[in-house]
Amino acid sequence: MVSEIEKEAKNVNKMADRLYKKKNYTEAIKLYVESVNLMKTVGKMKIVEEYQLELDKAVGKRSEELNKKGDELYKQKKYQEAITVYQSAWDFLQNAGEKWIKKLGKSFLNELNKSKIEYAKKIEVEAVKFVKSGEWKDARRKYEEICDIVKIDVDEKLSKSYIHKKLSVYEKWAQEVNKKGDILYKEKKFEEAIDLYAESVRLIERSDNNKLKKEFKKELFKAFSDHAQKINTMGDNYMKQKNYEKASGLYAQSVNIATDAGNQKLIDNFTKEMDKSFEKYSQKINDKGDKLFKAKKYEEAAELYLSSVELAEESKNKKLIKNFKSEYVKCNEKWAKEVNNEGDLAMKQKKFDKAAQNYRKSVEIIKNTNNTSLLKKYNEEYKKACLNLAKEVNNEGDRLYKESKYEEAYKIYNRSVNLAEISGDAGKIKSFTKERNKALEKMQI
Repeated sequence: MVSEIEKEAKNVNKMADRLYKKKNYTEAIKLYVESVNLMKTVGKMKIVEEYQLELDKAVGKRSEELNKKGDELYKQKKYQEAITVYQSAWDFLQNAGEKWIKKLGKSFLNELNKSKIEYAKKIEVEAVKFVKSGEWKDARRKYEEICDIVKIDVDEKLSKSYIHKKLSVYEKWAQEVNKKGDILYKEKKFEEAIDLYAESVRLIERSDNNKLKKEFKKELFKAFSDHAQKINTMGDNYMKQKNYEKASGLYAQSVNIATDAGNQKLIDNFTKEMDKSFEKYSQKINDKGDKLFKAKKYEEAAELYLSSVELAEESKNKKLIKNFKSEYVKCNEKWAKEVNNEGDLAMKQKKFDKAAQNYRKSVEIIKNTNNTSLLKKYNEEYKKACLNLAKEVNNEGDRLYKESKYEEAYKIYNRSVNLAEISGDAGKIKSFTKERNKALEKMQI
């Protein structure tokens, strides 16, 4: 005796066949997948294999369809759009089975790579202009974009060439910055010169010119070592003014410069001062968070508490990190409860859409804590709201179906299925899917 599930699987498969004949491969694929899954539950694996072959064929046809669109865009020299479509065709093909991959894989990949190379050439025209005019950031951005497109698996020789050109941008950029540093140093503007020397070192490190790397580091070491005390005094003044943000920024920059210069004594000195300034800065931010927490502005407070944790981590003060993390967690629990209560109120008012949104938000907030019991509770409430909303949406689908508005009904039923899947109610998933498929069948008549 044929079970209800088997009948449903065969019915869904027939609908998929009709859509396939109409060349509506996207919708056909969805139904072939459903028919395969339904037949698997029955355990009739021979039929499952037949349905899987039909699914593979539909996926293969859809990938061919996409690839032809890519060809049209390539002919129009719309290479960026062509890449997107060719990539979709390639991705689709990966799910079409070995037979289709053997048949179309090589040609699809060649067309995809060919469009990437042409698009890269188009971008390089702009990159070269930026290099000539010394607009280094734009030149770097363009070559980085090219390198992301033309990787080794696309064309190894071309990829290496573009990587070298990108590194050359850093080299030319570093040379320009270093020359500006030389001018300032001669004018005895040592702080400004040191900043530029440090920048030139950071830039040249991104190039492949080892000779210039040594040369620029040597200049930085000399300039920084000779004038380090002046920088330290500036940091002390910021600390006295309680301008901890500027102090920590200056000390952090000094640590980086000392590291670039290779001066361990200065690294240790500035690191100590930097840690102290980050402690003060994190405490200042945390105090602001406390005020907002007392005012029950939990969302804003949580943002500041998180910043204070991140700053405390920079200071490496374990006690401070622990305390600030505790306050961050406590604040998130209060915030999540507040949002969850709004969900409760919406549920009582039978505003299920709003309730689901609030419950979902409370779930996302509580994830920032280690409170697994509240996470479970809020998640269950979210699922319950989704189930109620699914029923409400499904009723709207019923109304549209009765009015013979099958296309609109299908869309609404599809939403009810998605909501039922979130809720995890197997019975509703099954019944709402049947109604959705019934609307789809009417659409095909």
